[in-house]
Amino acid sequence: MLTDKTEIEIASRAKQKNVRDPARSREHFFAIMRDFFAGRTLSGSYVDLGPGQFDFGEIARKEGGTCLGIDFDPAVVELGRYKGFRAIERNIQRLPKEPLGETFDGVFNKFTLNAFWTWDDEAAHRALIGALVGLMKPEGWCWIGPWNGVPKKVALDETTIAATLDLQRRIFEEHGFTTVPLTDEQSRRYGIHGDVANNVVFIRNLVFKPVR
Repeated sequence: MLTDKTEIEIASRAKQKNVRDPARSREHFFAIMRDFFAGRTLSGSYVDLGPGQFDFGEIARKEGGTCLGIDFDPAVVELGRYKGFRAIERNIQRLPKEPLGETFDGVFNKFTLNAFWTWDDEAAHRALIGALVGLMKPEGWCWIGPWNGVPKKVALDETTIAATLDLQRRIFEEHGFTTVPLTDEQSRRYGIHGDVANNVVFIRNLVFKPVR
């Protein structure tokens, strides 16, 4: 939620509708914290890939953590900097060729990563996930809730869609991740529902314990 007039003005120029909404609830993030981060304090350094209104960053900052936001939208970057966060304008698809050159205690990505960006190029798919994993310190955690929306401009058949989703899962699991399939109720609880091919979360060094 945004209440500061300057924050609202900056967000009004964002490319994504949900970022422009000043009344957007932060409850999805609190639900994620309760169900995946129980017993863990966020006092380290983190990177949020696609930070939106910097909700995760705000939560981490209240616990003494620091958060770097990375987004392709100049308005999101401006919003983050106005809020006092480090923010870099970059398309995360470019991370394999434009690495940050630093590692973090945690990597957070809510509803940005898409398996179908690289549906026809396994090497590129592996490179992108490898770049995300490379942002983590060896003992660091990672929470990825992808937005696996099927592209409208390419007519993909069901076999290709299933194979692409399976490839994404296998690559994450090869990097030590646990795959958490979500029910419709859970995907809505975490704010990662919509017109997508599946509802799933990939986690590393975190434990999924839903709190009711």
